[in-house]
Amino acid sequence: MSIESYLALFLAMVTIGAIPGPAVFAVTSASLVSGARRGILMSIGLTLSDYVFIILAISGLSVVAELMGEAFVILKYLCALYLLWMGVMLFRSQGGLEEENLNRTNHKSAILTGFLISFSNPKAIIFYVALFPAFVDVNAVSFSEVLGIMLCATLAFGPINLAYTFLGARAKKFATTSERLSWLRKIAGSVMAGTGVTIALRS
Repeated sequence: MSIESYLALFLAMVTIGAIPGPAVFAVTSASLVSGARRGILMSIGLTLSDYVFIILAISGLSVVAELMGEAFVILKYLCALYLLWMGVMLFRSQGGLEEENLNRTNHKSAILTGFLISFSNPKAIIFYVALFPAFVDVNAVSFSEVLGIMLCATLAFGPINLAYTFLGARAKKFATTSERLSWLRKIAGSVMAGTGVTIALRS
């Protein structure tokens, strides 16, 4: 791949990443309630999902998507239900400041959550199936070029996800009382549940 091809792919990824979608809403709401650490871990999961998409695209993602059509649909709805459940639990949460601080350390599922959100996102699937081959000759790509493409994805999507992460975490710093935290949980829970509904309704 030429430098021009990498640059074109990078700009396309930045454009796609800059459009708010389920990943942005989920990362922001998670950081709003649990702090930047959870948002960062979810962003890692989002990036890992892009790596899988890149490998699948080079291996023939359109064929995989066709063979696993029903599996992708099932995964999408499972992810939507999971986000909806998380949103409802957040909305109904009555924990105080101490409980909230304890919950911040429980982030074992954050990477998996980020991965599932991106992997079940129709926007990501459409990009890697329809647009990705316009920038990359998937039949003649070398291992070093695959690494270069992954680097492009990291530099394009990573900073955007991290920006929303720290935006949400910064908003959390204003929650200095239990009452404000309760409102933050309700807002974040509503956004998380709405993200789940959005994923479920997208074709």
